[in-house]
Amino acid sequence: MNHVLFNSDAIDMMRQLQDNSVTMTLTDIPYAVINREGGIRNMDKGDADVLTFDLHDFVEEIIRVTSGSIYIFCSSEQVSGIRKQLDDRLTTRHCIWEKTNPSPMHGQRFWLSSIENCVFARKAKATFNEHCQSAVWRESVERSIKNHPTPKSVLLMKRLIEASTNPNDIVLDPCMGSGSVGIACKLTDRQFWGCDISPEYVTAAKERIDCLDIEDNPWIKKLRKREKL
Repeated sequence: MNHVLFNSDAIDMMRQLQDNSVTMTLTDIPYAVINREGGIRNMDKGDADVLTFDLHDFVEEIIRVTSGSIYIFCSSEQVSGIRKQLDDRLTTRHCIWEKTNPSPMHGQRFWLSSIENCVFARKAKATFNEHCQSAVWRESVERSIKNHPTPKSVLLMKRLIEASTNPNDIVLDPCMGSGSVGIACKLTDRQFWGCDISPEYVTAAKERIDCLDIEDNPWIKKLRKREKL
């Protein structure tokens, strides 16, 4: 299966792609809220929280290159702007990832931070394989990744990919980070095009994807365990 990784600015990379050249875009953008002055104390997501591109131009490029569905994980502050930009031309939904194992940080003082936002949009005739399902997704947080501060759940990425693509379709992640989308593509026989501005993240993601043993990996084991319950 074809997996191509780019070390580049996300917008620069997408501008090299043809219109409607990928089936699905699934990405987790920098939230730009945790490291800011007055942001969440005792947390530092490093450059993973730094927005290095113009968000409006970024979304425009995603709309142009995607033929099917778009998923953009983002901060609550970013939801309304992204959804309005997509909603002008596409059908959209505000989706929620409910974490089944949220961090207990500050839990003795207020509600746990147990959800993340995702804006979903689709073009006409886009594939959708999860008929009549809720836009609230329950899945655990990835705890095993040591070289990235904000890895997304491989099992959740797998579910979204299977919901909105078919085998051999192309999935794009222009903010690849830890490479969870690429892992999910390999598990589901999809092609993966990933990009990140950090050379360290690209190298680590490539190693994760290339070294994945389909028959002996934690995600397949977890899925098989669920099937037996």
